[in-house]
Amino acid sequence: MYTITLEVNQICNLRCTYCYLGRKTNQKMSEQIAYKGLEIAFLNAENHRDRRLWVDFVGGEALLSLSFLKHLVDYIEGQALKRNILVTYSITTNGTILNDEILAWLIKYRIHLKVSIDGDEETHNKNRKRIDGVGSYSNIIENCMYFKEYEKRTKQYIQAAHVVTQNNYGETFESVCHLVENLNFSIVDSSIDVMNRWTTDQLDGLADEWEKVLRYYLKRKKAGKAFLWGPILDLKKYGENNGESGFCGVGLIQIYIKVDGRIFGCAANLEDSGCIGDVENGLSKECIKRLRKIGKEGNMCSKCSFAVKCQSKNCIMNSLAYSGTVGEHNPDMCYFERKKRNLWEIYAPQL
Repeated sequence: MYTITLEVNQICNLRCTYCYLGRKTNQKMSEQIAYKGLEIAFLNAENHRDRRLWVDFVGGEALLSLSFLKHLVDYIEGQALKRNILVTYSITTNGTILNDEILAWLIKYRIHLKVSIDGDEETHNKNRKRIDGVGSYSNIIENCMYFKEYEKRTKQYIQAAHVVTQNNYGETFESVCHLVENLNFSIVDSSIDVMNRWTTDQLDGLADEWEKVLRYYLKRKKAGKAFLWGPILDLKKYGENNGESGFCGVGLIQIYIKVDGRIFGCAANLEDSGCIGDVENGLSKECIKRLRKIGKEGNMCSKCSFAVKCQSKNCIMNSLAYSGTVGEHNPDMCYFERKKRNLWEIYAPQL
């Protein structure tokens, strides 16, 4: 399967403190850029054995461009039929502007829905505020009826996109419990904000929270009330391929198209160092080959006994975002990688 992420706009009704886009430009993606980006994705999907394409819509707040999204999906459906490609859609939203029209569209195309929410009202509102400075939690809760109807009609679970930051990591366990028990999310993907440096004390605390969630996950699993927690999938990778991690596949299995038409490997690095082409000229094969080659060559990891089984070292875009080179990795993630590995060794038999 080939994945394309389309940044359809840089407009938003929130001002989240950790937004990976930083200061948004209020730009909107043009039809021409979208078509050219999709052509690259379709051509790659045609070369994949399963002939499958995953199209992911993001913003800003992507749903503020609903008319554009509707037009794009109509175009994609026509191209998929002509090319015999199976297409799956997903969209990330802050969950504050859902209405009957949006719900009907999401249901019609069975678009996988990811809602950004960080926990209970106090935790969520620390970082996810509206333009007027007021927290956005209440706006999401007002739309819970749409979430329930979506899951009922599509038979698909909504994913809670939960971001762990330096000002809320101590509430990670409580946040996951709230999302699962109070808001009835069956999928919670907890990700770490790596835009800022963490201290070892903070990462130790986060590892303790990670372990609490693991125990909670196992307890619910044993009771027949399992939910899917994203980091579980990461931990299980330690047991795959004899524990050895491989190339991330940047450009080969996924691309991220910026609103201005530049192509990136993924959202982990949207700086110039992460650019691997543009929709006018296509992917830079030389750039991808160079990144892949450098990723395999000796670097700061060559003297690390943990390197073979390390997942973080192969996140090329994270390394580029941190240091501007592939060979120098974010030490915070190196430290936390060992913490995760320890958790795997303890809990693997139960996972």
